[in-house]
Amino acid sequence: MTDEDLLYERAAISGLRHLARLAVERKIPTDRYGFDRQETDVRAGDTVCHKGEKIGDVIAINPVSGTVDIKKTRKTSELHSPAIYVDPRGPGTAGLADAIMRLGEWVSANGIDAPGKHRAARDLLLRRSPNLGGAEILRPGESPVEAARRIIVSLNHSVLAIQGPPGAGKTFSGARMILDLVREGKRVGVAATSHKVIRNLLDEVVKAAKQCGMKGLQCVQKVKHLPEKQPLGITLTDDADKARAALTEGAQVVGGTAWLWSPEKFSEAVDVLFVDEAGQMALANVLAVSNAAKSIVLLGDPRQLEQPKRGSHPDGAEASALDHILGGAQTIPADKGLFLEKTWRLHPAICEFTSEVFYEGRLGSRDGLENQGIDGHPWLGSSGLWFVPVNHEGNQNASPEEVERIAGIVDELLRPGTMWIDDKNRRRPLHTEDILIVAPYNAQVADLSARLPHARVGTVDKFQGQQAPIVIYSMTASSHEEAPRGMEFLYSLNRLNVATSRAQAMVIVVGSARLLEPECRSPRQMRLANALCRYAELAKSTGTSAFGSVPGRV
Repeated sequence: MTDEDLLYERAAISGLRHLARLAVERKIPTDRYGFDRQETDVRAGDTVCHKGEKIGDVIAINPVSGTVDIKKTRKTSELHSPAIYVDPRGPGTAGLADAIMRLGEWVSANGIDAPGKHRAARDLLLRRSPNLGGAEILRPGESPVEAARRIIVSLNHSVLAIQGPPGAGKTFSGARMILDLVREGKRVGVAATSHKVIRNLLDEVVKAAKQCGMKGLQCVQKVKHLPEKQPLGITLTDDADKARAALTEGAQVVGGTAWLWSPEKFSEAVDVLFVDEAGQMALANVLAVSNAAKSIVLLGDPRQLEQPKRGSHPDGAEASALDHILGGAQTIPADKGLFLEKTWRLHPAICEFTSEVFYEGRLGSRDGLENQGIDGHPWLGSSGLWFVPVNHEGNQNASPEEVERIAGIVDELLRPGTMWIDDKNRRRPLHTEDILIVAPYNAQVADLSARLPHARVGTVDKFQGQQAPIVIYSMTASSHEEAPRGMEFLYSLNRLNVATSRAQAMVIVVGSARLLEPECRSPRQMRLANALCRYAELAKSTGTSAFGSVPGRV
């Protein structure tokens, strides 16, 4: 493609302008570039190219301010390309392919269910219940977190899956399970699709160890680029061999992506490997990393953001490891693992919608969350779901009408006298940071940020794992026909779940009422439309004159 064509390619950024040199390490610079507003899927961590040549790695990108930071190579240190695109080859997959081939060859020679090596990987493929030496997965009256900590030390060359809905304490539970294993003298690995996710779990492990007074914990993380400053409690290395050596030199917990764990020299390097955000890691990749451990713990939730995908794949290959375990169900069966059934975030009025639509009615709110709410707003009330209809035509990835309506709502919320009440009934004034504003498209995010420069604005991807008292979700497109990337993106069940479940007390969906009347052409599209229509059925509206009657579910 020409640089002009790349302006309309989501895997690219065009019209780059060199702004500044941010740093130089070992003669390798990191440069910042500016670009005009455009839809792009380029993300931090991507390797980017121009005309077939590797330019470097994206360190950070801000589509709102229109900047991207690229760590160059020595060869391209003084080259300022007018456009970049994500390396279509991606990171080298030979190591992952080799690990899967070793598994396949062993099964071919010995059988899928024979005694011996690769037991955890084969149990995963066969969707076997975890081997706990006869122990129950969940005892009567026992909380899922208590059960997880009890059974983790009994996991025997097998797989334990734990599904953690929004705010249910997945990271909290995983960190304490890891410490329970460390106390038993076990070596633990942590894997995920990104260094950031791995770091988040390791940070929680270090925090939990400090809280319980555990001394001598050694955590190591293999990263792509070493920062200038080492974090507290975690040793960072950019050398895979050093990460491997750390396990034999006293480190109890080591984290790294699939490329660390898949080589044959890492075979059973740890006793248990925790795969965090396993709803975003492909089944094939989890099979590759299973090489490194006797047992595997899958932490995540396939009902939230799915694994990032590029290119096309054979049917079934897109499934994540947790999706495979669930086998088409919304929640994990009781004989396959644990479902964290209490959210520590969602007001019951929000949880009712989330539980019904995404979790088969199994999710509930922890006691006290019914206290969360706002006080002093003239029409919103204290908590729950709202649909605010805005009439517009022809909008695709930007809606100035919704920007203005949202700006008005935010101004009203931030007037003196509007208070936030938390789960302990403590009151304080509502602040700007108490409101998350989410939009599906970068162009709408940019317009909202320009109109509300101090607000927390972003796409769903930016806010996964975060929370706020109030979430405002701008649907943006005027109708399903005008939605860029089609119904699958705008009506995505996963994205709607993540967007609405960031809220502690109130969700306000702002959008065209025509989105509730899509012309569905398949059962899949009907399921997508049903979720948004069910939201509208449960939500309060700003008035029937603008909104009309709420259409029923398809």
